[in-house]
Amino acid sequence: MGRTLVLTGPTRGLGLATARALLRRVPDATLILAGRDAAALARLARRLGRARPRARLVCVEVDLQSAPSIRAAADAVRAAAPDGIDALVLSAGLQFTTDGLTTADGVDLTFANNHLGHFLLANLLAGDVTPEGRILFVSSGTHDPAQKTGIPAPLMREAQHAAFPATLGRRDKPGVAARRAYSTSKLCNVLCAYELDRRIQLCGRSGPHVLAFDPGLMPGTGLARTYPPLLRALWSWVLPNIIPVLRMAMGPNVHSAAVSGDNLARLAVDPAVHGWTGVYVSGRAAIRSSAVSYDRGLQAELWALSAELTGLVPAEAEFAWKAVTPGPPVRSGPEPQAFTTLRLQA
Repeated sequence: MGRTLVLTGPTRGLGLATARALLRRVPDATLILAGRDAAALARLARRLGRARPRARLVCVEVDLQSAPSIRAAADAVRAAAPDGIDALVLSAGLQFTTDGLTTADGVDLTFANNHLGHFLLANLLAGDVTPEGRILFVSSGTHDPAQKTGIPAPLMREAQHAAFPATLGRRDKPGVAARRAYSTSKLCNVLCAYELDRRIQLCGRSGPHVLAFDPGLMPGTGLARTYPPLLRALWSWVLPNIIPVLRMAMGPNVHSAAVSGDNLARLAVDPAVHGWTGVYVSGRAAIRSSAVSYDRGLQAELWALSAELTGLVPAEAEFAWKAVTPGPPVRSGPEPQAFTTLRLQA
């Protein structure tokens, strides 16, 4: 398991830690590094290659805010993985501090980057993932209003609220809307993972398996790169050194990027999670995601809107167009009382 791996956002933060962890676990893997900065990808490939000389490292340039770039990247990935993909790890993510940022088409920029880009890439490549393979969407505990994360909770009753926040009819205080867009995009990651898993099942396939992952709070990552200088310095240099204190104040789901990267790599390649699909994993345990994330109608509605906004057509995606109507799950994953038993072994 885990010989050909695709990772988005590998040049910093969680993605970088995951790249290193994947190669620790599978030193002879073909690791396809997909990111926006071609020069940074090349530097990373050289560093990883020196540490793991048995690995085959492939760089693929992709802009997750551009559908043409994503389609070109999917073609490049297929060319580099003629025998199929064992794990597609969708790790890239951005958080902005400026309200109201949109694409040229008027779509919320955080939604476009964190959800739409990965929605399209996952659909274009899902048919190339082996039946025993895994597709991992990186979400966040911020998607769940029941978790006290310091980030405004999503206010998403319809899919258009995520893509076009103004349709919600609510005006947040300055600075709040941008952070709410982040938590909303992370809810979309969970909704998308569940819907993709269901469509794979309805196509009569046993896999690939699809999971959503919460890495926890990770001080020191690049997520704060758009913050003001003082907050950026606090995030980058102070908080990483007091993680035990943060856990006392905020709960156990605070980790270094190295720990979260290893947890994500486990989900990608560890035989201990064989068969896990359609579940949300926090750290090493499968847990319940937010109540709204299980809304089948919202899952299907988001899927349809995302296909429209990305121009996804049936010929491009094996699983995208299976007729799906809200209803009882085909496979709902573990029952709530069993979640505590679904844990990765050290």
